[in-house]
Amino acid sequence: MLDRRPGERTSWVVHAEMFDDQGAIVAVDGELDLATAHQLDRVVDEMIRYGHRHLVIDLTDAAFLDSVAMQTLADAITPLRDDADAAVVLAGAHGVVERSLTVSGIGQMFTMYETRDAAIGGVSHDVESLSHGWRRLRPRPHASP
Repeated sequence: MLDRRPGERTSWVVHAEMFDDQGAIVAVDGELDLATAHQLDRVVDEMIRYGHRHLVIDLTDAAFLDSVAMQTLADAITPLRDDADAAVVLAGAHGVVERSLTVSGIGQMFTMYETRDAAIGGVSHDVESLSHGWRRLRPRPHASP
């Protein structure tokens, strides 16, 4: 799938798959930055619209994550913030991606798992014990036209 904006042809690095009626994996495969962060927003929005309230953001194959991508994640999960049954966790962060999450402080807002399978288990069976700091993330105010 390609980005359809005129003049730009960016390959998709974000995709999703469902693991149960409530849960979806949003996986990043490559660099998530200014050019591709909108993909994260679109995929998360689609999963939420389909009724998925348990999201695993799988960063196992992510090569890079910039501040725009982290803000996009915060903005994208806003609809789940006040849903008591919702859960958002991170999985597989390593290397420069893990460092970016740690240095920014965003990583501390989420429960982080080493593997996708462990994350699925966490959001499927133990929502009560997960970090809910992500609920305090606020979307960036948009400039008025």
